[in-house]
Amino acid sequence: MGNVSRTKQLVYWNIPVPKPLDKAVEDAVNCDSHVSKSDLIREAVREKLQKMGVKLTVVQPSEETKHD
Repeated sequence: MGNVSRTKQLVYWNIPVPKPLDKAVEDAVNCDSHVSKSDLIREAVREKLQKMGVKLTVVQPSEETKHD
């Protein structure tokens, strides 16, 4: 049941990206500590928002559901 409540907190994005960007992200995942493209992108979005001064409360990465 804990998994259901976490899933309700998630919103899924479906965005088109150019093939070179997809390849660059895939390569970055393969050389870094991220477990998936989604994991890398979530971290990048959090970092960008933090740099912009946006305060947000998010579920910790270890608690997010991995669907990749």
